[in-house]
Amino acid sequence: MKDGSRSQKSLTNIIFAFGGYAVSLILQLVNRFVFVKFLTEEYLGINGLFSNILSMLALSELGIGTAIVFALYKPVAEKDIEKIKSLMALYKKLYTMIGWIILVIGFALTPFLQLFIKEMPDIPNLRIYYMLYVLNSGVSYFYTYKRSLIICNQDEFISTATTTLASVGTKLTQIIVLFLTRNYMLFLITQVIFTRLENVIIARIADKQYPYLKEKNIKPLEKSETAAIKKNVLAMMVHKIGDVVVNATDNLIVSKILGLVSVGLLSNYMLIFDSVSGLIMRIFSAITASLGNLVATEDKEKAEEVFHRVLFVNFWIISFCSICLYCLCQPFITVWIGNKFLLPIGVLLALIGCFYLTGMRRTVLQFRTAAGLFWADRYKAVAESILNLAVSIPLTIYFGIMGVKLGTIISTLLTSFWVEGYILYKNFFKKTVVKYLLLQFFYLGLTVIVGAGTDVICRLLPDSSFLMVVLKVMVCAVVLNGVYLLLFFRKPEFKYFLQLFMKKVLCRK
Repeated sequence: MKDGSRSQKSLTNIIFAFGGYAVSLILQLVNRFVFVKFLTEEYLGINGLFSNILSMLALSELGIGTAIVFALYKPVAEKDIEKIKSLMALYKKLYTMIGWIILVIGFALTPFLQLFIKEMPDIPNLRIYYMLYVLNSGVSYFYTYKRSLIICNQDEFISTATTTLASVGTKLTQIIVLFLTRNYMLFLITQVIFTRLENVIIARIADKQYPYLKEKNIKPLEKSETAAIKKNVLAMMVHKIGDVVVNATDNLIVSKILGLVSVGLLSNYMLIFDSVSGLIMRIFSAITASLGNLVATEDKEKAEEVFHRVLFVNFWIISFCSICLYCLCQPFITVWIGNKFLLPIGVLLALIGCFYLTGMRRTVLQFRTAAGLFWADRYKAVAESILNLAVSIPLTIYFGIMGVKLGTIISTLLTSFWVEGYILYKNFFKKTVVKYLLLQFFYLGLTVIVGAGTDVICRLLPDSSFLMVVLKVMVCAVVLNGVYLLLFFRKPEFKYFLQLFMKKVLCRK
């Protein structure tokens, strides 16, 4: 596929990702506002805790999706229908099995919920609520495998549109349910219904676009192909375990050591951070299929050139969002749901540290996935997960909520942040990683300096109203983007994206 075609599809996917997620985010914030008005803080804690438990159950996915999506890149690029059919048949079988595993194990854990909570709250039907969470997670795996083929064909905007419509329907219905009934069970049932509906719709769209998915004459994969997939699945299993231990145990640790109320307070901040991360992830996932196509069809020099472009724009977005979160998060929460839900500034700084490090790893991880380098850094995930638990638990006991995030920062810096870049450069680009690491430290230093200057200006404005929050957004946008424009307007990566914008958006040659 030509570079221009890849760029066009990536741009289309990004526009749909941004628009769709912006709508969902607004409704999510309204949904949370209604939630805290009609339900107690313990219910917020339940949301966060149950989500973490189910993230751990998702270990059964074991990276199968990532491994098979990688296997799809080449046959999709070469339009090898028979190979695609074989891979999708395997994908369907595995994901159906995963859905049932989550349902069975999830329901089996119901009698033991007290093991995850410091003090059981006086909330009726707590275990039924948990079972509805399990049901929602389990049914999400049925039919969803067909979404991957749409994404591999670089038509993520179709998936985004479907997800956005389902999200809008879910949030609006939940808001109405809470407003009219204050019933948390109906709130959760609504989520289950729309999750199922979304998967059925995306499956039908895939069947219509790719009619061969309905064909019964499917050839089995060759042994060598199956062995390669098994190897990648094994490697991704290790990565998945590491990711879950590092990212999905925070609420479990906070719940067991500090209690559900602390989980609820943290969950408001995590809603904001996860929403921003989700938007960024959608933007960058919109180009993942294009990267897979690039790696499958172009040389390494071209791939490295694209890598530096993506890393540059990734830095700009992550830096901007990190600084905005620091300057705006506290005043926004005050205006949104009230100052009684504020956490100390130290917790906010730790959250931003995790957000920045995770965001700046995204480019390397995307190229690792596109290049299929799952096996080379498998032990990194084990080291990171062990270190995270060893550090996070005592830090949480000593520092409270801030401690669990400090543990994540420490384990990430000592393992993933440098190992992932080293593996990519050594095994794919065949070059030293030093330049990449120096560039990362330069980007970090620049973010801290510009962020400190932006914060000084923002502090001149009071935090008393929504208008002031909007003004601070404008200050962040003008100051940060103005500084970066002055610093980078001659940089090749900036010129590339400027020309792309002029050509694709403004329709100028």
